[in-house]
Amino acid sequence: MEEEEIIEPKDFENEESENIQIDENEKQIPNQTTNDPLNKNIMRILVATDNHLGYLERDPIRGDDSFNSFEEILKYAHSLKVDMVLLGGDLFHDNKPSRSCLYRTMELFRKYCLGDSPVRIQFLSDQSVNFSNQFHTVNYEDPNFNISLPIFSIHGNHDDPTGEGGLAALDLLSVSNLVNYFGKTEDIDDITVYPLLLGKGETKIAIYGLGNIRDERLHRTFQKQSVKLMRPVESKDEWFNILVLHQNRVAHNPKNYVHEKMIESFIDFVLWGHEHECLVNPQASSVGEFHISQPGSSVATALSEGESKDKFVGLLEVYKNQFRFKPFPLNTVRPFIMDQIILANSNIHPTQQNDVIQWIEQKVESMIEQAKLKSQGKPNESMLPLIRLKVDYTGYSTINPQKFGQRFQGRVANPNDVLLFHRKKPTTLSSKKQKDAELDVNSIKEKEEDKVKVADFISEFLGNTPNDRLQILSENDLFNSLHSFVEKDETDSILKMVDLSLKSTQKYLNSKISSKDAYPDFIAKYIDDNFPLSHQNVSSVNSDLLPINNPNEFESNLLDEDSHAHEHTHGHSQQMIDDNDYHDHDHDDENILNQRTIFKSPQSNKTTTTTTTTTISSSQISTRRKSSTQSSQTSIIIDDDDDDDDDEINEDNDKDFESDEEKTPPSKKRGKVKQVGSVSKRSRSKK
Repeated sequence: MEEEEIIEPKDFENEESENIQIDENEKQIPNQTTNDPLNKNIMRILVATDNHLGYLERDPIRGDDSFNSFEEILKYAHSLKVDMVLLGGDLFHDNKPSRSCLYRTMELFRKYCLGDSPVRIQFLSDQSVNFSNQFHTVNYEDPNFNISLPIFSIHGNHDDPTGEGGLAALDLLSVSNLVNYFGKTEDIDDITVYPLLLGKGETKIAIYGLGNIRDERLHRTFQKQSVKLMRPVESKDEWFNILVLHQNRVAHNPKNYVHEKMIESFIDFVLWGHEHECLVNPQASSVGEFHISQPGSSVATALSEGESKDKFVGLLEVYKNQFRFKPFPLNTVRPFIMDQIILANSNIHPTQQNDVIQWIEQKVESMIEQAKLKSQGKPNESMLPLIRLKVDYTGYSTINPQKFGQRFQGRVANPNDVLLFHRKKPTTLSSKKQKDAELDVNSIKEKEEDKVKVADFISEFLGNTPNDRLQILSENDLFNSLHSFVEKDETDSILKMVDLSLKSTQKYLNSKISSKDAYPDFIAKYIDDNFPLSHQNVSSVNSDLLPINNPNEFESNLLDEDSHAHEHTHGHSQQMIDDNDYHDHDHDDENILNQRTIFKSPQSNKTTTTTTTTTISSSQISTRRKSSTQSSQTSIIIDDDDDDDDDEINEDNDKDFESDEEKTPPSKKRGKVKQVGSVSKRSRSKK
């Protein structure tokens, strides 16, 4: 059998090359592609994120884009002879992918992942801890399957576990032994992450997976210091530690992203999913000693600037505590050209509408030619390009974007979305004119902007008068369940919420009303006098509902649920939390049990006690309230403990991380990661 040709990386624009070029005199990792394709000590990992399989699958032009790109990734895995593929979430675009999407996905996995080629990596950790399905076996060690290419993946915000049984689409691939699904969290208020421990020769790798959690909730858990990464006790410094997560990296507000300071100090490499802009080359952290790779999406799911950049996957080569990274371009991605113009610079009088249209048309024509040159000689050469032109029409009138786009029917992939009109906001106008100017007249808006927010929908029908407000049922829980019903096709989410609310309210009333007083008039009066309840009145009620204590927090989550409908940028220009807000936590005291079961059970040594915050609501009781002046807030906050932690957690303005700075002792300093050419290594100090 002939040996497959090894694909070498190509230089690409707008990316720093300091991590690509290798000084031959300083190279530390053996060059596996030329010297020894089966080097026994170098672990080769292909990394990718946000594949969004099934995106626009019914579109006659763009329906195959996500599958074409993912197949190219799997072809790279074969040609590069990697040991495994590591995915950073959002494998599927929809929470419940169609049968056609699942079929095509499983078809690709069967085509590229099954075979007789041996897998040369050893699985060293306890598989019953790492994998949640009942078989608890990494797929390539299952004697009933011939796996030649193991794939490991966490879930993202699009394909997260939900519904009855808390199953995700990845669970289907996991139970069919096509994908090793890890990073699933059972208790988001007290998160313990056990790594996958893999070995190849002298190289040992620990992979920590954290599937997507609502950013505000995860922020709160980090603030309570309730996110613990378990480390093997024996030979800690010999492990190369990789963290895979799928969260906001850009701060849209101070509490809905993961700050680099939250990442443990012993981590060496971070694979960051969720952000679609391709920043694949490892960037040194500004607050730690680790490097971050953000491969971005493999298919454009929004007509934004971040999506218009070239897309890549990366080859991570690890030898002991050193690594080398090489980017590889995705050549099957549909060409995407984005530009902007200002009509005021055209020197055309605003009344000459035909001349303005002709000027815009010439610009679009030049963008189409630019797309042809960009894809010339590549597999995507025959694809119709995506064209997006932002037009500043200040001082001019708009034109019909759909009618204009028909001029390019059959020449572009998005004829209805070619133009996006916007104008500058005046700053020295009267209040009425300024209010009008602040409304951008975008004839074409992003799909997410056209959606009705669940919070606004509820408030419109329940906020007209005090009598319209819910008396027992929590509006926050209704937001949550209705969002699941609409966005995730959870047809029974509202029914479950009402049923759980009924049981919770009955339990509360039973604890407060004695049997001798349990007659309808007394209960009705008690409800009028005490509902909506405050958390000081409640003892302890269990609930499986996720608390949303701040309606604005849920609304922010809706805006960020599909984080790709707006432009994503990354850099230090974004507002970040102060670097001193977080301290690293050392977990060196965790013990190892044996070679296969190497972690101490989290129940054996609880180091922290976490306050449980629960939102309780009940089904509506047909009793009129005697007073319409009571507060409209109907959620009940429960604190399982008698301390004041609940107030600290649920205040709208949570304490900044400076409050933790005085409590948390500084962690021990470790040896710095040095990078030589494209090789990074850790010089560890001897005790």
